[in-house]
Amino acid sequence: MIDVDHLVTLSAVRRTGSIGGAASHLGYTPSAVSQQVKRLERRVGGAVLERVGRGVMLTELGRHLVDEGAEILDRLEALESGLGRVAGGPVSGAVRLVAFSTAVRGLVAPTLRALADTEPLLEVTVVEHDPHEAIDLVAGGSADAALVHNWGELPLPFPEHLEVLALGTDTADVLVPADHPLAGRGPVDATAFADEPWVCAPPGSVCDGWLTHMFDLHGRRPDIRHRAMEFSSQVGLVSEGVCVGLVPRLGREELPASVVPVPVTDPVPTRRVMMTWRRTMAPSPAIGRVREELLRVAGERLDRA
Repeated sequence: MIDVDHLVTLSAVRRTGSIGGAASHLGYTPSAVSQQVKRLERRVGGAVLERVGRGVMLTELGRHLVDEGAEILDRLEALESGLGRVAGGPVSGAVRLVAFSTAVRGLVAPTLRALADTEPLLEVTVVEHDPHEAIDLVAGGSADAALVHNWGELPLPFPEHLEVLALGTDTADVLVPADHPLAGRGPVDATAFADEPWVCAPPGSVCDGWLTHMFDLHGRRPDIRHRAMEFSSQVGLVSEGVCVGLVPRLGREELPASVVPVPVTDPVPTRRVMMTWRRTMAPSPAIGRVREELLRVAGERLDRA
């Protein structure tokens, strides 16, 4: 009989395009992945991989195994996920959670504190990732659930086998130096900052997409002079008076006296915060308990979705 672990490994190779990528994805060494592939080839009587440049691709036999095995792996994951519900008793197990930076500070940290008190047998680990990467990790099986966000109506690519729950909305303000002419003002039209030098997350990030979109609505382009992934770095640049920045309220650290938040309108910069997991993990009491606690915390710290 074909070893299920070998199917999982082959699926990871297909998803990542390399032995090394599959090893990183699964937490194995490249040698261990190669050995599993060789054992699978001996079992099925043919090559399942072929070299293509520096990477590998599946042969027709390999593609057949992954395609036909996908449903089997999904059913096994759903079966395993539901064991705790059937057996009853305290919630236990491990949940691999990925989340964007401000959600780690504003939502995940208090959630983990609460779960540590109420669910001592439940182990939740968290890794910080951008929303696009987080979705890929959950979709591919490297993580069990993720917290992601999207600004306004900008879409996020959720595969069909993921379930999505809206937790609430978060609002961002434009941070300006304390001596800025707009510091202390009420809601200000976004175009008031059209000629300002900006700091923003790197190109391709969700935050960069929103800032650009916000000005596109007015036929303008923001003058992005500086790039910084960490919001604390952006605050530091604003504090020195060299730029302004769009920073969300969720998880925002206490601002120094040299930085003032200015509410923005037309459009109001809001983002939807969501939790996502594979549909096959839905029966898991562990996923359900994490979801329940995140909803509670989000109810205290976010606006209603």
